[in-house]
Amino acid sequence: MPEALPSTPTIQQVRQHYWQWQSLADALPDSLRVQAYRLQARTDLYFLLRYVMGRKDVEHPWLIARIREVQNAPDGYIDLWARYHYKSTIITFALNIQDVLASHGEDPLPKWNGLEPTICIFSHTRPIAKAFLRQIRDELQNNQVLKELFPDVLYERPDRDSPRWSEDNGLLVKRKTTPREATFEAWPG
Repeated sequence: MPEALPSTPTIQQVRQHYWQWQSLADALPDSLRVQAYRLQARTDLYFLLRYVMGRKDVEHPWLIARIREVQNAPDGYIDLWARYHYKSTIITFALNIQDVLASHGEDPLPKWNGLEPTICIFSHTRPIAKAFLRQIRDELQNNQVLKELFPDVLYERPDRDSPRWSEDNGLLVKRKTTPREATFEAWPG
């Protein structure tokens, strides 16, 4: 695997690092390649957001630093970032998706200890909360790479196959447990 990135990498160092990683992973036999991509998406928030979700807009030194901060210490902080500084993209959108991918499926990461979280997005009005839920829904429903990497978590046709797949009732991915709540829900806070 490529060398670890420095604490404050340049964009060129970040691109080189992931290019090397992808070159090595793509040289693996298919089953091992899929396992490598699954693990990387579950443990590297920048990789998930930039390469699996195709978000080229996060390729900025300040955003890379924020993504790494959130990845390394996601809980126990009040995140006071200026508007339009990607807090919702990084935390509400990408980190919540990553948590579900990491905790669900045939081989959840050990840190989840068998727990399959349910995530509720709160905002001061339900329409705003539902807008965040819609973004998650669209990604899980339309991102073919995610569905190919996580067929044990995501439905191929969630609008048809998932028991719950709407902004009003929440989004339900494949899971082993049966809590009342959907995997993702949106409510006024």
